[in-house]
Amino acid sequence: MGLGVYVEDLWHGRLNAFTDDNEASFMGICESAPEESLLNGVNNYGETLFNSVQLRQLVKELESLPENKQNPVVQQVIDGAKQAIPRGGYLHFIGD
Repeated sequence: MGLGVYVEDLWHGRLNAFTDDNEASFMGICESAPEESLLNGVNNYGETLFNSVQLRQLVKELESLPENKQNPVVQQVIDGAKQAIPRGGYLHFIGD
């Protein structure tokens, strides 16, 4: 199945859901991100939950990626984060 991404509101109600692409390109970005970044904290085999405060930083990290790393899944994550932030919500990543 690959990495699942769930956009959640304050009470963990699901607003949207999507998965990484067949090449696992988003997970590859996470695994190659600097150790101190939020991206590096996304767990490929477990669960990772970012709150709305952390999502602001995650958006900055994703928007600062080089153009060759930008892809539809990255944009979905950015859009999902921007959907969750004003609701005090979360991005919930669930690995295999």
